[in-house]
Amino acid sequence: MRKAASWQRAVMGNWVLIVTGAGAFLILFFLSLATDGGFEQNARLRQQVSNSYDARAALQGVLTRHQDIELGQRGYVITGDPQFLTPYRAAEARIDSNLDLFAKLAGSEGKGRLIDELRRTSAEKRRFVAHTIEMVESGQRDEAARLIAGGEGKRSMDHIRALISEISEAERQKLEERTLIANAARERLRARTFTLQIGLILLLALAAVLIGRSQWARKKAHRRARDLAARQEAIFDSAKDGMIVLNPSGSIESLNPSAARMFGVPSESLLRRDIGSLFEIAPDRGQIETFLRRLKANRKESYGQIQEFVGRRQDGATFPLEVSVSPVDLADGTLFVAVIRDISDRREVEQMKSEFVATVSHELRTPLTSIAGALGLISGGAAGEIPAKAARLVDIAHSNAARLVRLINDILDIEKIEAGRMQFDIRPLALGGVLEAAAHQVAGFAGEYGVTVEIEPVAPEAAVLADEDRLMQVITNLLSNAIKFSRRGGTVTMRVAPLDRRYRISVIDRGEGIPEAFRSRIFGKFAQADASDSRAKGGTGLGLSIVREIVVRLGGSVSFDSVEGTGSIFHVDLPIAELPGLAAPVQVAEAPQPGEGALPVVLHVDDDPDMLAVVASAFDGQAAIESTPSIAEARAAIARRRYDAAILDVGMLDGNGTDLVAPLRKRSPGLPIVLFTAQEVGGAPKADIDLILVKSRASLDTLVHEVTGRIAAQRAQGGGGK
Repeated sequence: MRKAASWQRAVMGNWVLIVTGAGAFLILFFLSLATDGGFEQNARLRQQVSNSYDARAALQGVLTRHQDIELGQRGYVITGDPQFLTPYRAAEARIDSNLDLFAKLAGSEGKGRLIDELRRTSAEKRRFVAHTIEMVESGQRDEAARLIAGGEGKRSMDHIRALISEISEAERQKLEERTLIANAARERLRARTFTLQIGLILLLALAAVLIGRSQWARKKAHRRARDLAARQEAIFDSAKDGMIVLNPSGSIESLNPSAARMFGVPSESLLRRDIGSLFEIAPDRGQIETFLRRLKANRKESYGQIQEFVGRRQDGATFPLEVSVSPVDLADGTLFVAVIRDISDRREVEQMKSEFVATVSHELRTPLTSIAGALGLISGGAAGEIPAKAARLVDIAHSNAARLVRLINDILDIEKIEAGRMQFDIRPLALGGVLEAAAHQVAGFAGEYGVTVEIEPVAPEAAVLADEDRLMQVITNLLSNAIKFSRRGGTVTMRVAPLDRRYRISVIDRGEGIPEAFRSRIFGKFAQADASDSRAKGGTGLGLSIVREIVVRLGGSVSFDSVEGTGSIFHVDLPIAELPGLAAPVQVAEAPQPGEGALPVVLHVDDDPDMLAVVASAFDGQAAIESTPSIAEARAAIARRRYDAAILDVGMLDGNGTDLVAPLRKRSPGLPIVLFTAQEVGGAPKADIDLILVKSRASLDTLVHEVTGRIAAQRAQGGGGK
């Protein structure tokens, strides 16, 4: 009991000390504020008094200057002695400055009208004086004396004295008012100080209560934090996913048992080790720190982003895993939590699914194709005439068999695209022929729906870089989709329009349009705008997904415009190409054939038509340039003939210019090869490349000089490309 009572007294004493100290501090603080406020108020009052005296002195100076003007005027008029003009001119020069000084010190509050009146009267007085002086100077002294005797100058001077007296009185009254205001403010400050002292006492009492409650709340929060930490530790230790805490340098601070089991090592052996040691291919030194710093700086964009890696267990076995890293701000710095998930089982399931789909699809495709073919032959009368009722049943069976074949084809295409096994033969294609072939292919399907397919006129030179079969698949899928959703008797239109270095193929229908809610997922797999679509319209919901995947792999893009109730337009944009028969002719045949003094022939590969024309002009008279806008055409040209040099671009629509180095070297081992590209690929020559010139850094003159110089050197050595 005594110990308890002693502890309570000690606590009570601590509280008394806290309250007393806080109260003393607050009282001193507010008293200092009050004192400082009083000093500032007195200083302001002193300044106002000083300004008031200075202002009245400046006002008196205005009166004195006018008196000097009047004295100088009368003396000069009476005597004609110019010496009387000296005080006049001095006063005239200083009147305005005195008025400005008074206005600055006194302000115009309540006196603006009087000051303006004073300025006007002063100006009138000075004009009168100046006029009389001018009359004297022109020999009219008597007339000037009569003007002065008329009293006009005296009236102006009397008005000036009256105005100055009134302004001075107003300034004095203003000072008295300010003094009264300052005295009232001091009284208010005294009352406020007393009130603050009373309030401070009450505040100290309230602070004592609040501090007590704060201590109680702190203890409660401490207990909750301890419970929360225990709960989080339990979650951390029991989580199925591996969880690793990293410091900013990428070293492991702690990890849960799941992470240790995942990598087959004891938890203690991983502490303070670099996280990169857990992966099959460890990142270079410094990369992890850079990644963590970037993650911290861009946490909104990268927070919890999942990436796939290959992990390595202690026994050397590797396994796929997903890693998501998130920053955690603590009081003494930032740590990072990496959540690791072993996705081996999921990968196995995905592989099994892929193999199952492929196997089933292939096993179904052959019999279904046979069934559909046989039914088609029967329907066409190959087996003889059949009853009308049986013919109807055969048509139904044939239609559904064809539908199943399309489903299997679509599933196989999606699987092939996602697995990266779909092959593409990219080459220039004339769009007119492709569109006509697509329209012919869907003619029967369009007839079933009572829809007409039309093609707007296509320019003969309209061509794109694409795979013919895949482009045909894209267009027929879009046509089939447009036909299904067109009204009976409607028209589906195909249109080709040129864009900047691309051609746009548009498929237009006049159907019901695409619902707003469905537009965000229209290119998704198995997407249908309505559950009844697959029953009413048919289809797998894979067509547009296949279209997008193929177009992206062709280096293009797909988009759509739609208005509900009006129709839809699907656009496919593909890289432009020049057809070999329609390309701008290059006068290679007119170039001199190999021999002494013949112009060298240079192969220039670039997908920019303007650059091809400019380089050809730059070499005019020094070399015959054979320009090719694609890798495919360049390969054909290399197979046809030999060249004296080659100028290659790097980034092409259908490949990389460096892919041509090997066939060029095989054809002509000593051929000078120059990379002339807009990409920063480094200034040092690469293997089998003689020189790298960056378009933004090297002029055309440099290109011509380097190429012709290397050709001359090659010929001098007895080599040459031909």
